[in-house]
Amino acid sequence: MLKAIEMELETGHYSFDALQNALAVVGEIKGWYKEFGDMDEDSEKFREIIWVLSEKAITRAEILTPDVIEICNYQRDKLIKVERTYSITQCDENIKVTLQKTALTFTDGESLVLMRPKNRSNAEQYDAFVKLMG
Repeated sequence: MLKAIEMELETGHYSFDALQNALAVVGEIKGWYKEFGDMDEDSEKFREIIWVLSEKAITRAEILTPDVIEICNYQRDKLIKVERTYSITQCDENIKVTLQKTALTFTDGESLVLMRPKNRSNAEQYDAFVKLMG
């Protein structure tokens, strides 16, 4: 799965080693998805956000080129709440329910929000990622 992450990272030629080091201590990788990969409107730099679900942690990597790589590991055993927000839309004669946002709360009060990516293949990875969290 590490190879797939490396291939998906547009900034992988300099950010992957740092991410790989952070993931070396969190156990087996269960899933991952790319939340964002585009020009950041505020800084006018390329920004990429990757989430990785592993045996022991949820890892968030934010890369803002060429300046910063920020990687945080959040311990899964400290996760106390998973809140999912869905959109409901009418499509022809069917109703479509789509997971849009997942909010995580940890025992220390810290919270994370995982947003559904706009890219369809990344959105499919997002759905699988959230499903694996239970």
